[in-house]
Amino acid sequence: MRIRQILNNNVVSVVDASGSEFILTGRGLGFNARVGDDVAQDKVEKTFTLDDATHSRFKVLIDEIPLEVIQLTDDIVRLAASTLGYKLSDGLYVSLADHLHYALERQKNNQEIINPLQWEVRHFYQKEYLVAHQSLALIASRTGVLLPDSEACSIALHIVNAGGHNTTGQIVDVTKLIFQIQNIVKYWFGVAIDEQGHNYQRFITHVKFFAQRVVNGMVLDNDDEELFSEIHKKHEKTVGCVNAISEFIIKNYRHTMSKSEKLYLTVHIYNLMHRH
Repeated sequence: MRIRQILNNNVVSVVDASGSEFILTGRGLGFNARVGDDVAQDKVEKTFTLDDATHSRFKVLIDEIPLEVIQLTDDIVRLAASTLGYKLSDGLYVSLADHLHYALERQKNNQEIINPLQWEVRHFYQKEYLVAHQSLALIASRTGVLLPDSEACSIALHIVNAGGHNTTGQIVDVTKLIFQIQNIVKYWFGVAIDEQGHNYQRFITHVKFFAQRVVNGMVLDNDDEELFSEIHKKHEKTVGCVNAISEFIIKNYRHTMSKSEKLYLTVHIYNLMHRH
């Protein structure tokens, strides 16, 4: 393979005899090398085969992210692929490398961002969450930095998004249901929703998970009877909105919401409408 572009002292882009392009990493791989040279195979540590769109984005990222993080990303992607048994999109290399880089920087500066979706991810994507937890151990062993538990949730979400769990038809159905639920909330409270706030993003993400369960015929029930009764008394108007959503879903999707599902949706809608 011949060097097509030297990205830095440790990363080069190469082409093989068929014209396919790869990104190779290794200590000193690009040092004193020239375009057109045969790559020093004994220095190659990682080989990245990416689709065209991801390839160009990955090249840009390499200028900003340490080689150690790029190699860590590849190891985590390989761990996820071998453990989960489904294909992950090449875009995961870019999104995860970028996330890990800034997560490590935040930890060095004692800045922690709590992911509000930890409960959802632990419950709905348990296998991906387990891989993410293993990734935290891998990161600690390589960098000496122990990231907080909340980062397992973020890493798992990157893996989930790269997995393409839903078919095209399911994605359409999920998107449609999210839109319908949002509209019912708007109509019930008779006010515009602030779509720029953090609570809106949390609401939409929760509804997305809920809609996926509806479309896939899954019901979540964590036996939250006591908490459900407490919330029901405190937030009557929001509970009324959730009941309207529940009736709509029964009629249109033949899905009966559990008390757990009503509870969590009530909390997210309440936060959305009362904490701008």
